Amino acid sequence: MKKILFNVVMYIFTTTIIFAQSNKYIDFTLQNLKGENIKLSDLAGQKVILLNFWTTWCPYCVKEIPELKKYYSEYKDKGLEILAINIQETPNQVKNFISKRNVDYPILLDKDGSVANQYGVRGIPTNYLISKDGMIIFSGHSLPSEENIRQSLLSEPTKKPTQLPKKKLKK
Repeated sequence: MKKILFNVVMYIFTTTIIFAQSNKYIDFTLQNLKGENIKLSDLAGQKVILLNFWTTWCPYCVKEIPELKKYYSEYKDKGLEILAINIQETPNQVKNFISKRNVDYPILLDKDGSVANQYGVRGIPTNYLISKDGMIIFSGHSLPSEENIRQSLLSEPTKKPTQLPKKKLKK
């Protein structure tokens, strides 16, 4: 049983790492809590983007909030955009949760979990750091280090951002 559990954990870990090392960002459009559509490709090339997949019931997600707030406060004017993507919870649940915690970074709603699925999210929280080139340069169940974020903000894009096409579902 321990060997099976170990293999499952290693599969999840390695698929997340492989995804991060070999892929460009996958474009999506999600609504924020105001009902406005936010398209990832509108930000790519202009900012370093931290995608944070989370839920209100996840204790590790809650634990990341103070650090996310710190990163946003310190680096939003220096080119960092945080997009916290809530997975499959109602807007009211999310609004109540973030208002109690004074969250000021953008919250997006992945109502059906399709974006989390496209990004291969296998556990939460899951974080992706996307460079100005559109490359996923960090992926993990913890936040990237502050040094990683600073270095990403200092680097200049070497080319126009690119993206992977959306996965098409077979009918």
